[in-house]
Amino acid sequence: MPLKPVLSYEDKERLKYDLQVLCEKLWISQGYRKTSIKELCTKTKIAIGTFYSLFTTKEELFYETSLTIQNRLKDQFMQTVIKQPNKRGFAEALKELFREFDRKPFLYDVNTPDFRAFVTKLSEEEMHALKFDSLEFFESALQAANLKPKIERAKSYAVFSSLLSTITTKQTIAAIYNYFDVFNFMADTLVNELFD
Repeated sequence: MPLKPVLSYEDKERLKYDLQVLCEKLWISQGYRKTSIKELCTKTKIAIGTFYSLFTTKEELFYETSLTIQNRLKDQFMQTVIKQPNKRGFAEALKELFREFDRKPFLYDVNTPDFRAFVTKLSEEEMHALKFDSLEFFESALQAANLKPKIERAKSYAVFSSLLSTITTKQTIAAIYNYFDVFNFMADTLVNELFD
């Protein structure tokens, strides 16, 4: 009986990366519930046994994909701010983040049956890790942008969290005006008003 090939560490990391990329695409296009391990394996041309040597469950793949996306968004935000460490750079970073939320509704729309089906299978520890550690990140971004809030830091953080959450009203506002123009106006105005 021939021996099964043993995957090297590099092979495993490449396959994990490929599965996460595919997972993100399928999460956007069809959601968590409609994405099966069989489909993931077929599209990445691996055996189901290989999948289970990389991830113990489908939820583990989705969980790790979510963490990877969050880290990527944080990195993109910080890179924008570092390139332009001022009010304008901070506002641009907010606009980019908002557009990513628009492209990936599963990042913010936590009340859908699809998202609830996913999170109910996670441990409390995993749920906590998925919560964007936003206040600490916000502080780091302000420091990188050389900004000082004119109001209490927690309040300024709450204002920007509220601003980003307006994506849930996008359809309503888009019926009367270009939502991205509205968001851009609000981001620019708030950054100018709230920071020195």
